[in-house]
Amino acid sequence: MRTYLVLLVLAVFLGCGSITDPVDDDDDAAVDEPDPLRYFDQTSQDELEATIEDLVAFDTRYTFSDGDEAARDYLVDRLADFGYVAELDPFTVSGEPCNNVIAKKQGTVEPDVVWMYSAHYDSTSSDPDLFAPGADDNASGVAAVLEAARLLADQEFRYSIWFVFTAAEEQESRGSEHIAEWMEDEPAEVRGVIAPDMIGYWPLGDDDLMDILGDPESEHLVEDMAAVADALGVAHKDYINHSYCYGDDHTNYQEGGMPSVTPMDCVEAHNLPGSGEHTPHYHAVTDTIDTLHLPFLTKVAGVTTATLAGWAEEQP
Repeated sequence: MRTYLVLLVLAVFLGCGSITDPVDDDDDAAVDEPDPLRYFDQTSQDELEATIEDLVAFDTRYTFSDGDEAARDYLVDRLADFGYVAELDPFTVSGEPCNNVIAKKQGTVEPDVVWMYSAHYDSTSSDPDLFAPGADDNASGVAAVLEAARLLADQEFRYSIWFVFTAAEEQESRGSEHIAEWMEDEPAEVRGVIAPDMIGYWPLGDDDLMDILGDPESEHLVEDMAAVADALGVAHKDYINHSYCYGDDHTNYQEGGMPSVTPMDCVEAHNLPGSGEHTPHYHAVTDTIDTLHLPFLTKVAGVTTATLAGWAEEQP
């Protein structure tokens, strides 16, 4: 699986012709290998922007608000538009009902092997009951997952892909905690998770660098995503041995035995006070779409989709 992705990326680096060139000299037996990197150019800024605008339009997606329920229903409808049947994964927080939203794309060869793409859809602010737009945190991540679901909808993959939207992340990541708990009893083997959380605030514009956050058990996933980013010309910083952003969704996945990698725009701002990075709109009523740099968000979303497609091994 990983060898497949690395070879595809190496083909780009080494100029070995198109990745989609036949792998057999016999034209009759040749089979075109799908190029996962093509999803980078297919990733639509307009689609990402429209999704963020839709989510921000709920005014708040705070866990204990009607906006959170409206966002849940919106996700179910969007997934249905792409041909998926979404499942609700219910749990409670402080006695209030919450729901993760999960769409499962069945693998055609090894369906019990799963690659997960997960983002939390709730938001918060200093006035969460009334206004928590959460454009960056985390409508940006949700938009990236929905865009991947759109782009991959009509393709077949060796392994299963789960598109996951978690609730109550702002309440100690309870949605991902719930998933990690019941996954222990599932026959599926989750080989990896991509969990974008804030990928839209880029104060340096196209000169910024995406953060790729992992841990020692997910180092191979960080290396894979970094290789894809390099092949596509997207600058990045990688974090493996660290204690950063503990308690986010990716932590629950990692502690549940699911290697997890998190693209972000703010690792140093949240963890290294002297870094010079800032996130002035974090958990604020000012986290609106006009503060985001959509072209670089589109690049990051494209890197994640290309990485996911390579891991899941699109079938010829």
